[in-house]
Amino acid sequence: MKFNLDGKDYNSDDLSDKGKACLDKLQNLNFKKQQLSLEFADCEVLQKHYSELLKQELPEEKEEKQTSNT
Repeated sequence: MKFNLDGKDYNSDDLSDKGKACLDKLQNLNFKKQQLSLEFADCEVLQKHYSELLKQELPEEKEEKQTSNT
């Protein structure tokens, strides 16, 4: 399998077993980063949604009565 690192193309068949393991780890980490990025975006959407719902449930602010002491 071909892969690119630092702008250069390589073939994974040319790697040592340790190199193949490192490549596998990097690919898994990149996949996990993509998943986490999507989950983060979902969390932001849900956070905004629940903030809006909470705002609807807050008690209305009452006007304070102003009395003049003159």
